Order: sequence, then C-alpha cells, then structure tokens
Amino acid sequence: MRARFLTLISAAVFCALGAAGCGGITKSYPERSYYMFEAPPAGKVAAPVEGAVVQVWKFDVSPGSDGKEFVYRTDDISYESDFYNQFFRPPGALLTEMTIRWLSDTGLFEDVISSLGQSFANYYVQSNVVELYGDYRGAPAAVMTIQFFLLEYTPESEYGDNTGIVFNRTYSSHVPIPAASAPELMRGWNTALGEIYGAFLEDLKLHVKPSPQAAAVN
Repeated sequence: MRARFLTLISAAVFCALGAAGCGGITKSYPERSYYMFEAPPAGKVAAPVEGAVVQVWKFDVSPGSDGKEFVYRTDDISYESDFYNQFFRPPGALLTEMTIRWLSDTGLFEDVISSLGQSFANYYVQSNVVELYGDYRGAPAAVMTIQFFLLEYTPESEYGDNTGIVFNRTYSSHVPIPAASAPELMRGWNTALGEIYGAFLEDLKLHVKPSPQAAAVN
C-alpha cells in the first residue's frame, strides 16, 4: 500500500513538473500588427493638362527607413525599430502605389502609369523618402520628408535616354499625435502624406504644361 501511495505521489509531481516545462505555463507574446498608407482624398483640378502623361518611378527610401518595421526616434542620436508593428509591405512599394492612385485622382494628367507601364510618358515623377519615423523625444509626432523630382522627356533624344528636370523640392511634415502608439503614428503619417501631396500638387499645377502636339492641334 505504501509503495502504491509513493508511486501515485511521484506520478503527480512528475505531471506537475511536465506541465510547467512542456506548455502548462505559457508565455503570452504580442501579435504583430500591419499597416498601410491611406492619404486623404486628393484635391481635384478642373480638367487634365492636354497631352500630359506621367510615369511614376519606384520610390527610393533612405537606408534608415527602408525596412517594414516602424522606426522611433528616442533621443538626438538613438533610434529603435519595432518588430511588432510593421508596414504590410516595404514603405517604398506602398508609397509608389499610393502616389499612382493619388495622381490619378487629382485629374491633372490625362494618364498616370507605373514604371512597368509601356505607354508613352512625357513626364516622370521620381521620389526619395528622406525621413519616416515616430519622434518620441518629447511630445510624440509623426515625421515624414519626401523629395520629389518632376522630369520631362526631351524630344530630341531617344526615348528614355535623356530627361530634363523641371523642378525638384523636398517636402517635410511634422504632425503631433495624441499618443506614442502605432495606430496613432500611422494616422499621423497619413496626415503628413496628405499635407505633402497637397503642396506637391500646387507645384505640379505650375509646371505641367500641354504637350507641343496638343498645343499644335489647338
């Protein structure tokens, strides 16, 4: 009887230890969250510029911001990346697609194509994301800086071999956010992107002109 009792006690202790070591006590890890850009509605123009077709090249992104993980600036010299909060795809790819849709929505151009498009374009948009991070050194803010180039096809050269720069400008936005959280940071970036797009559109309206062929027809 005593031997049977000791055997039962040993089995109970073994099961308890096994539960503790083999999944009975589990650690809870936060799940990763994924985000995408969503800019405010584009400003509309009255009519497209005649004969103006633009091709949007893939965005370049500075090395510190080209990964999918969110980046936070914690002091003047330190940055941190967030494994658990990420862009759904690399930010350069997301911004390229977003910009194509946004330019189409403005109605400024007769057609907007990607860098993979085979249609003829007389304008090109080249972009570089200079800054993209959450500034958590004090009051939290979303920081975004994008450099845009507008280039124009040069008729006297072979297609694609030579383009002239119409203008280039660096647009920066610093949007305060109510809390240092990933959802609020993403909302701040979307607001910043809308501000940058708005300023870029005003510059485009000044520089995009009807094509010589369209002007000749009129």
